[in-house]
Amino acid sequence: MKTLNKNIFRLLLLVALVIALPHNSRAQGGQISFQNFYDELQPYGTWVDDPNYGNVWIPDVGADFRPYGSAGHWVLTDYGNTWVSDYDWGWAPFHYGRWRYDNYYGWEWIPGYEWGPAWVNWRRGGGYYGWAPLSPGISIDISIGSYNPPQNYWVFAPQAYINSPRIYNYYAPRTRVNNYINQTTVINNVYVNNNTRYAAGPRREDIMRDTRNNNVNVYHINNADRPGNTNITNNTVNIYRPAVNRDRNADARPTRVVDANAYRDAHPNENIANRRAGNNNPNNAARLASEARNTNNNGTFVRVNERPNNADNNGNRQQNVNPATNGQPNNNGNGGFNRDRGNRPNASGDQRNINGQPVNPAVNNNGQPVNPANGAAVNSAQQAQQQRDQMRQQRDQQRQQQQQNPQVQQAQQQQQQSQQAQQARQQQMDQMRQQRDQQRQQQQQNPQVQQTQQAQQQQQSQQAQQARQQQMDQMRQQRQQQAQQQQNQQSQQARQQQQQNQQAQQAQQARQQQMQQQRAQQQAQQSQQQQQARQQQQAQQQAQRQQQQAQQQAQRQQQEQQRQQQEQQKQEQQRAEQQRQARPIPEPVHP
Repeated sequence: MKTLNKNIFRLLLLVALVIALPHNSRAQGGQISFQNFYDELQPYGTWVDDPNYGNVWIPDVGADFRPYGSAGHWVLTDYGNTWVSDYDWGWAPFHYGRWRYDNYYGWEWIPGYEWGPAWVNWRRGGGYYGWAPLSPGISIDISIGSYNPPQNYWVFAPQAYINSPRIYNYYAPRTRVNNYINQTTVINNVYVNNNTRYAAGPRREDIMRDTRNNNVNVYHINNADRPGNTNITNNTVNIYRPAVNRDRNADARPTRVVDANAYRDAHPNENIANRRAGNNNPNNAARLASEARNTNNNGTFVRVNERPNNADNNGNRQQNVNPATNGQPNNNGNGGFNRDRGNRPNASGDQRNINGQPVNPAVNNNGQPVNPANGAAVNSAQQAQQQRDQMRQQRDQQRQQQQQNPQVQQAQQQQQQSQQAQQARQQQMDQMRQQRDQQRQQQQQNPQVQQTQQAQQQQQSQQAQQARQQQMDQMRQQRQQQAQQQQNQQSQQARQQQQQNQQAQQAQQARQQQMQQQRAQQQAQQSQQQQQARQQQQAQQQAQRQQQQAQQQAQRQQQEQQRQQQEQQKQEQQRAEQQRQARPIPEPVHP
């Protein structure tokens, strides 16, 4: 009964503590700092101290990772086209800050203060949509104006699949990105909300026309109360998007951070980036993550920071803050990057002192004892936090195992099976050695028992040999099954890739045929119009010639008539002259 009452009392204290905790990490009237980014993203990647951009984050992802291109899709929301990520950490890097591609470390994320549906630049044309992440220092106005992202930043997909959850199956090949860049123009569609500008991407009417779908949904944004992957329920996109307080980042820093220059100098030929192929080297990326977590590297190229004493369980400094307006982040459209190069204390989720020892929850910062009830509540909260950390680490390990090369997985499985078989053989050998020692002792005591023990020993040896043979046969069958499964998967992937290539080729051929038909129709129309114009011109010229000929004929007739009249007048004058000459002259009359 006392135990039950004690458990009930602890449960009530835990509930009271949870209710009393500050909710400044929630979007509904809450705020966070960069410390939340450092703590939440630490299990999923590596923090690197870049000499130009400060603390940048390199995710533990596959070789073909591209921001706003891997493990996610587009949906149309109140803020325009919004990226819905399938990663558990996608709530932060795809909606805050900027991405850049480093020639050594590959894709790295720089934290920012402003939430947005997606910080990308949009293009359209030739039946395709394209988008590319904005680089540090690029605002919405610059991206619409003179910003030209590098070629390996761009992702292009057919316009008909812009809202498909499997849009990644239709991406254009990397080798044709430059062609699509030359065939497309910038989309300058900007959404304004509370004096904040967002790059909205294609408009709803454009998507309806391009997809031939008049029922394009516009989803509503709902503020989630904790970090995690973005999910869609009915007509709502649930996403964690708190406001980032600019005044609480002076003491924020990752728990473990790699010095970019020192690591590059120590590993000059182990680039993670592969700009020529447009992807990352997974082996070098795994080595960076392993070296960053290796405690032997502390003080060389890995710096270990202490957690700020004035940070709460959410990584926030304990001070009164003003809530964000209507739960919306304070944005101004330029990314708001951290340029503070000051000290960076510990950002880990566990409470430890300078020497790495756990902090006594029953003693405050001054060494004075605290209330035992509060101590129990703190212990319960710490246990809950440890359970969350363990679950996050397990998810991280599972994700890393899923992202590894199937051949590497098969090799690891074979190695584990071989180790298990070797351990089993070692145990059998130890058992046999013990049995032989016991038999030797018994033989010394009783010669008759020796024969019986020898027979048992031979029988056990035969059984052990049969067990080893069976185990080897099972391992051989498992390897064959794994090889067959891998071959089937590769064949299926090849068929899928072939189908996708065929669909893309068919779509391209259809577009080319349509363009050729349009050009042929235009040429026919132009030829017909030219022929009609020539005919009209010839008819006008012929009419003009006929009119001129008629005028000339009339002039000749008129001249002929005038000539005949002149001849008649001459003839009449001649006759009159002849008559006058022929008339007798009268004689004069004399008086």
